[in-house]
Amino acid sequence: MDAGKWISCEYEMSNGITLLIIGNEILDGLREDSNLKTAQDILKDITQIKYALFVRDDLNDIRCALLFVKQNSHVVIVSGGLGLTPDDITLKALSESFHIPVVKSVDKLRVVKDNLSKFNNNYYENFIDELSLGLKGATPIPNPKGVAAGEKITVDSTIFYIFPGVPKEFKAMLEIIAKEIPTENNGVLKVSFEVQEKEANLITVLRKIEKEFDIKTASYPPIEQGETLKIILYGEKEALDKAKDFLTDYFDKNNILYKMI
Repeated sequence: MDAGKWISCEYEMSNGITLLIIGNEILDGLREDSNLKTAQDILKDITQIKYALFVRDDLNDIRCALLFVKQNSHVVIVSGGLGLTPDDITLKALSESFHIPVVKSVDKLRVVKDNLSKFNNNYYENFIDELSLGLKGATPIPNPKGVAAGEKITVDSTIFYIFPGVPKEFKAMLEIIAKEIPTENNGVLKVSFEVQEKEANLITVLRKIEKEFDIKTASYPPIEQGETLKIILYGEKEALDKAKDFLTDYFDKNNILYKMI
């Protein structure tokens, strides 16, 4: 490749979830994100998280991120930017990216009013009309822990779930919609080990496993005190079973302590 030429990356539409987290406060270190971990916990038995993107409260940056995730994901969960302050521009970014008008939604208004009465929250009474604005054709998502409603909208073949970024609200709303996300693992399973060995001593055997059994391996050396090396094998059941047997036999023959987790 000639110097200066761009590398072209083309992907098939991905089955797993994409998580798009919006907010300067995360990227500036003012607040630690917990929504990614929440999504991992709730969705771990349903589907994989294929991408997790963090983007600033910048209209152009959010639009670029939205166009990328739409092209590469069947399901996108958007976190943040649904409030009423000037930096809350998520709906505007979605509207401009996909040419969907923002309109007053009767259904969303009903959800917002229900939220206000539930929490006896009078602070937002003057902003009810603004809180009822949503993407045309979107379905509102209840918010059991806050005022702002979420939204679900399908753009071509990609479903977007749009949530507030407040962790307790994000968690409660994700638990609601998780029930409608189809389980997708494409036949790919995993086997995990904790191993009392140095990663460098297993490089050769992991390479051999990938080549002979046509599976993927992952190795995570300890970072914190008290941790051990973690090895994960990914693949379809038949190949994975063979690779697991091969690796455990290797551990036994070389007196390497391990346990499956």
